[in-house]
Amino acid sequence: MSIIELLSWDAFGSGWFWALLLLQLLVNSSRVIGIPVDMLRTCDMDQIGPILKWRISRLVELVEGLHVLVISVISSAMCGILVLGFWYQIEVFAALCLLVLPEIAILRLGYLTAIKLRYDQAYSLNTIQLINKLHYKIQALGAVTLLSAGFLGYGYEVLL
Repeated sequence: MSIIELLSWDAFGSGWFWALLLLQLLVNSSRVIGIPVDMLRTCDMDQIGPILKWRISRLVELVEGLHVLVISVISSAMCGILVLGFWYQIEVFAALCLLVLPEIAILRLGYLTAIKLRYDQAYSLNTIQLINKLHYKIQALGAVTLLSAGFLGYGYEVLL
């Protein structure tokens, strides 16, 4: 079997797409704002406080440091991928959309949570509950992505 046969353009029928999607879901559900979920479950504020403050400041600096040019390029590329994937029904771009859009949504959700927690000087259990709520949102987004990939994959493989 050659490399060209392994890298087929049949995205939803390929094991590589499903492996990437499951790996993405695993990585996104194991960390919230860069902090392992196991650490958040302990509720030890002495241990989590400095790490949480550092990760929140890094996330806010990352998003606020993006220039208009970078945002324009990312938005243009995503619009192109969306049009090619869903208007022109090119399977590879539809699959790429399902890999990239959840990451953008998770970045946005994490940024909004970081903005809420940015000026908290003393982290409490309410902070942990807010981050756990973000974790549940990320898991729900992953479930919706997996379900959408299943339906779209079925549509591309059987119906088209």
